[in-house]
Amino acid sequence: MVSGVLESVDVSSVTAYRGRPYEWVSAIARFAVDPADEANTRIVDLDLVTRDRDGSVRFESDVRVLRPTGQGNGRALVVVPNRGMLGGIPFSLGGALTRGPTEDPDPGDGFLLDQGWTIAWCGWQWDVKRDQGWLGLEAPFADVEPGWMRVEFRPDVEQLDHHLSDSSLLFEFQDYPPADPDDEEARLTVRSSPLGEKRVVPREAWRFADNSRVLLDGGFQPFQWYELVYRSARSPVVGVGLLALRDFSAWLRQSHDSMFSFGVSQSGRFLRQFLFDGLNLDEHRQRVFDGVFIHIASARRGEFNCRYGQPSLTHPLTPAYGEPYDMSGLLSNQRMRGAVPKVFSTNSSWEYWRGDGALVHQHPETGEDLLEDPDARTFLLAGTDHFGATPLKDFLPVANPVHHIDVSSVLRALFVQLVQWVCDGVEPAASRVPRVSEGSIVTREEVLAVFSDVALPDPAHLPATPEIDPSSSSWPLELGAPRVALVSNVDAGGNEVAGIAIPAVAAPVAAYTGWNPRARQAGLPDVLYEFVGSRLPLQSAGGIPERDDYERAVLLVAQQLVDARFLLERDLQRSVVEAMLIYDDR
Repeated sequence: MVSGVLESVDVSSVTAYRGRPYEWVSAIARFAVDPADEANTRIVDLDLVTRDRDGSVRFESDVRVLRPTGQGNGRALVVVPNRGMLGGIPFSLGGALTRGPTEDPDPGDGFLLDQGWTIAWCGWQWDVKRDQGWLGLEAPFADVEPGWMRVEFRPDVEQLDHHLSDSSLLFEFQDYPPADPDDEEARLTVRSSPLGEKRVVPREAWRFADNSRVLLDGGFQPFQWYELVYRSARSPVVGVGLLALRDFSAWLRQSHDSMFSFGVSQSGRFLRQFLFDGLNLDEHRQRVFDGVFIHIASARRGEFNCRYGQPSLTHPLTPAYGEPYDMSGLLSNQRMRGAVPKVFSTNSSWEYWRGDGALVHQHPETGEDLLEDPDARTFLLAGTDHFGATPLKDFLPVANPVHHIDVSSVLRALFVQLVQWVCDGVEPAASRVPRVSEGSIVTREEVLAVFSDVALPDPAHLPATPEIDPSSSSWPLELGAPRVALVSNVDAGGNEVAGIAIPAVAAPVAAYTGWNPRARQAGLPDVLYEFVGSRLPLQSAGGIPERDDYERAVLLVAQQLVDARFLLERDLQRSVVEAMLIYDDR
């Protein structure tokens, strides 16, 4: 029996990296795992794959490594790609995001590179189109009977058809073909808000065009939520992506003293799944990661380890959005196995306004504060949204002006705290989140009452996290009562009082929110537009200070953040400049 290790790393190219003492390595990692080994038994359907002659299941993953050509610092950071994208080098400032599949990442100011870190990326997502160059994974398939699954989507523009996947105008993923295109039991429904009442679309009004598309007479209309439930027989073992991350990182650990991982949004939810499944020990019972940094994943996981899983999902509710939400619950399986890493979790205000951010640290039924897990810290980034500083927000159909609050400098100060906790035993700052005990957490309706003369969402159509059975495997998904949805309280001006506030938010010239209603659509409710916040006039009386007075106030806030270890001394002046640019552009 072959032990569960990375069998080989087949290098396709090694190139010098942008004038730095680094080289950029492109390769394919090949794995062999034992389905019967205790370390792998949580992977759904792995035992239903046809094994090789030695009893192993094999698969492969695209990997990239940015490694020092000289002596490094003995530390490695493994980045979980988001939908096959490299993104940028984490915790660098000033670099452009890498979107193209063949680009190497922009170094930005080279924060980690100057310290000698090794940085690696490991493909994990089966539905990424590897033939187009995105970092993905070739998964084995399970031998199963056709079963029910669903495709759910909400277009911003009219669409004549839709892929049988979570593909959109921005991304294209592998599809789940129907087992029977003429299946009369397949069902298409439509609703006008995230949790609105479903209306059944007559079967004669829609059809499967082929193995990859569904067509609707008259087209799929903008700002409607469509759910297609049908049978498919295609069954990749989605969860081997978790094993790819584990075993590639375990291999990398052999040449490094300490290992960290970083994931944002979808890939942060993937790391929550990794920890939930207790996979931080490999088949040799060796620790994989010492520290894990999870950004804007909220209290969710995803379809990363289930039959007919769609890792790419953006909007739909899924059983993996059920309990456990909080950090102690999330880490319980890993704690039983051992090797619990230190975990930092950061979220924007948007995740709270979606209705699940507070579930990381609040009781889901009462809203009471939960005890902080000894191995985790959680932080709200006040006044921010999911998309951050991306210019994409300027083109979205939202009712209020957007903001471009950038928390990159805070994130890297927090990463330094995580590294010091792991490597030097330096206790990090306590979590900064809204709490009942501090009077800083309230309902969303209470916050909306502070605002006037701006577009507001309809409170009856605010998103929420319903009670969901995490073991459910049937569609349509049965949803229970909504969990408590709490957010940070705001001051008289409309800015959040809890969490970490960058200088531009702590000394504001506007109210910065994590919510923004969709632009008014005739006949449709005023729902929140996903992932985007608002830049609104300050709601309290009083003028904006003179420029010199404002700069002194911003400098004071920045120094307080440095003293609290939420901003590095090297980034103090930069944060002041950023705040002054916002002041001048108000």
